[in-house]
Amino acid sequence: MNDLFNLTLVESREKVDQINKTFYGRYNYPWPASVFLAYPTGISSLILNQDIGYYGEHRMPQKLKIWVAGCGTNQALFTALRFPDAEVLGTDLSSNSLSVCRKNADQIGVANLRLEEKSLNDINYVDEFDYIICTGVIHHNASPGDTLDRLSNALKKDGIMELMVYNYYHRLITTACQKAVRNFYDASSSYDMKREMILMRRIMNDFPCKNILGDYLKGQLTFPEAAIADTYLQPVEYSYTIQSLEEMADASNLEYLNHCINQFDVKDNYLSWNMNFKDPELKTLYFSLPDVKRWQISNLLMFNESPMLWFYLQRKDSSFARKPEQDICNQFMETIFYVKPFQIQRYMLGEDDRYFLSDKNMSVLSLLPDDPKVRSVVQAVDGKLKMKDVFYKLKIPTDFHTVNNMRLKTTSAIFPFLMAVGN
Repeated sequence: MNDLFNLTLVESREKVDQINKTFYGRYNYPWPASVFLAYPTGISSLILNQDIGYYGEHRMPQKLKIWVAGCGTNQALFTALRFPDAEVLGTDLSSNSLSVCRKNADQIGVANLRLEEKSLNDINYVDEFDYIICTGVIHHNASPGDTLDRLSNALKKDGIMELMVYNYYHRLITTACQKAVRNFYDASSSYDMKREMILMRRIMNDFPCKNILGDYLKGQLTFPEAAIADTYLQPVEYSYTIQSLEEMADASNLEYLNHCINQFDVKDNYLSWNMNFKDPELKTLYFSLPDVKRWQISNLLMFNESPMLWFYLQRKDSSFARKPEQDICNQFMETIFYVKPFQIQRYMLGEDDRYFLSDKNMSVLSLLPDDPKVRSVVQAVDGKLKMKDVFYKLKIPTDFHTVNNMRLKTTSAIFPFLMAVGN
């Protein structure tokens, strides 16, 4: 395992926590957002229900109790603005990161956010939260499985968790670089963060090989220091596949719900964990498999062009049985939708590094992608026709790939254009 991951500095849970605290105190992550979006009351909890396959059903309550676990400088603030009727707790082990978040929250005037400095490895919440968000965090801990146990214990029986860990095939290059930097000196006996940044800058400016890593580094020479540190100098890093994440989740009394589409996958156009085989026999065999088995095949064959390992999870003892992806798509087709063109407020970063409220709200429909099929569906929805009738009217194929992509591009948190009747 030491060969596969960046574990040079793993000595104990306490030691890794202290290293991470120092690292993120020096390199605040993420760097300042150019804009914070504020959603109207009641919208995001309904969209969250749709994201996990509940159309017109209130699987999750409107007034959520949310924990953003390892919130960094801005994720808790993004969440509080997205769920204004929720009670949001943000925790992080970096006091500097929390200070940035607190300053911006106070300036914007957010009233539903509480911030606390603490390690995920020191919390003892039990059945506390409806919704836990933990993205890009547990894989930097000494024992991610133990950290996930604590998150699972904190989740209410019928709550959901939004979890992201690094995809193994996304991190082969960066992990190799992280490990190489630490071989220039004895990091295990004396970790030197400043020395590592100097070494990394020298490597970037004098890379002697023509290979994938060299091409990667060349495009990032002008990146901010925090971006370079976060990518190439992470103190500790594990990564996973669909299967290994499932095994870790299972050991923590958790199971997959479905993929959580996110801004990074949208940017790279990796919207789905399903491959579109044309060979009829291969396609039939592939789609006869359970979701997780099928996604693992995709993870292996898509390799570094697979989506991020960003999923909704629930407790295995939840009152709600997991819905297979095909069932979610079938329900999507049987549902009547309407267009809800709600307005989003924008807090913009000014030249004085302070956020100001823009005098122009943004309609969610202004975010419609330049996809003629998506636009035609949104325009055809009238609050009376089931989605299957909209597809028939527009002569859109009803194969799984087309239906699933349309579901993601019209009713998800990233593309929240349609709301199920009943919401």
